[in-house]
Amino acid sequence: MGKRYNKSIISPYISSDCKMENAMEKDSTAHLMKVLRNAEKEDIEQFNNKYLAGQLCGFPAYMDSIISRKKLKRQDIFQKADLPQKYGYKLLSGETHTTDRDKLLRIFIAIGMTLKETQRALALYGLAALYPKKKRDAILIIAINKGVSSVDTVNEWLSEQGEAELSCSAG
Repeated sequence: MGKRYNKSIISPYISSDCKMENAMEKDSTAHLMKVLRNAEKEDIEQFNNKYLAGQLCGFPAYMDSIISRKKLKRQDIFQKADLPQKYGYKLLSGETHTTDRDKLLRIFIAIGMTLKETQRALALYGLAALYPKKKRDAILIIAINKGVSSVDTVNEWLSEQGEAELSCSAG
């Protein structure tokens, strides 16, 4: 017995080209929520295949696309982030996982990522987004929005406000 999909719900929203690009950049969250609003249980596999499968899914590919677009060298990023090169490579490739958001924020700041890119990267990595109701996070948000790409400068801002600087030790 073949699988049945509610084509009237999912199909109108699905593009036929399967480019290797991030579905979240191709399709806004609001659009995906609209697609899912009237979807049925039987639509899950089709939705996954059309919107989620084959995307640049995940943190490593997302970071690769940003670094490539900005024409940066990883070696320079890790130096600016004051992180050991080997550890930085492992973090970006997904070979090593950390629960210390600061290590990733060091990288994001060194890259000069926007707040939107930073929040997305944190989500893809599985860490908490920067939250404006927390003083330390608010300082980080301001620094990122101002385009501060120096970890030392961000740490000065944090220290001046009595907040902990971004941690840097590997592991």
